Amino acid sequence: MSTLCPVAGKPGRRVPDVTLRSLVRDDRLGEIEGGEWFYCDLRDCEVVYFAADGRMLHRDAMKVRVGAKEQNPPRTVCYCFGHTVEGIRDEIERTGQSTVVASITAKVQAGECRCETLNPKGSCCLGDVHRAVREAFAVAGKEGAVAEAGEGPAHDCCAPPAEPRARAGRAGALAASVSVLSAIMASACCWLPLLLVAFGASAAGASAAFERARPFFLVLAPIALGVGFYFAYFRKEACGAGAACAAPDPRLRRLNRTMLWVASMVVVAVALFPNYVGLLLRRGPPPAGAAEAGPTRTVRLRIDGMTCEACAAHLEGELASVSGVRRSTVSYADGSAVVTVDAARPPDLASLIAAIGKAGYRGQAEPGR
Repeated sequence: MSTLCPVAGKPGRRVPDVTLRSLVRDDRLGEIEGGEWFYCDLRDCEVVYFAADGRMLHRDAMKVRVGAKEQNPPRTVCYCFGHTVEGIRDEIERTGQSTVVASITAKVQAGECRCETLNPKGSCCLGDVHRAVREAFAVAGKEGAVAEAGEGPAHDCCAPPAEPRARAGRAGALAASVSVLSAIMASACCWLPLLLVAFGASAAGASAAFERARPFFLVLAPIALGVGFYFAYFRKEACGAGAACAAPDPRLRRLNRTMLWVASMVVVAVALFPNYVGLLLRRGPPPAGAAEAGPTRTVRLRIDGMTCEACAAHLEGELASVSGVRRSTVSYADGSAVVTVDAARPPDLASLIAAIGKAGYRGQAEPGR
């Protein structure tokens, strides 16, 4: 069903958002938020734009004179190149011909058209220009030349193709993605071993490789964030006056900036993951009533392959699951494990080394123990 102008009762033409933001007065922009807007081209109607919900914008809301609705000169017919009804008539009266269509066509082909941001219709002006030329020939009494003016194009010949998101917005989103990915890779030395072990694979080699690459990713993440913030807050988009980025969408800009701040928090949380993950995974001290019954002795082991506190917390659980082990304490900083075992039925050293290997690390008895 067509959307009709509330005053003229005539169907309107859908207007791009960039047209409204370019031509509606700044103090009236708040009125256009939400819904689709349409252009009313009826000459006797004061309404320029209307929405399906009944909202209307009249000529006084515009930054420019709407030539199609003006009774007094100048009546602009081509907003891109400044042609008026009066100028077209003057040329025909002086020379008997009109060059305006050929001039506009040449400039359109040269890429100089800016209809979306200059023409209140938000589309090609050549149809209106052809009509103005035919009327000018008729007024000048040159009926034979009316046919030469033609009927005009049936499509928006100079409407620019739909543009993707502004390059600055794309660059900011890409930078945020790179920073988050870098932070994830920087912490891979910590979470990857746990993931591999969960699937039954050895983690020692992989974790060591990511541990060596960790400084690179920790540097790359803030650099990528810095690039993103530069594009979001400081870089001005370079684009032609007719491009969609000439009137940036504030909602899209807020979304991009919010995404960057969220990405920053994610980067910090993920990059610091190896530093605090041990607090999340470590078990608390044994209950007060859980004192060991019977004598115990201590076994001290050296551990190789741990890359963060998560490794130590995980390894403590593996060692504690060995039969005969009362308690285990693993230190990532020292690369060691202190295992308290039942003196009456202690596990053999091979069982403890096997548990360490199952967790993805390498263990051996401390020298002299």
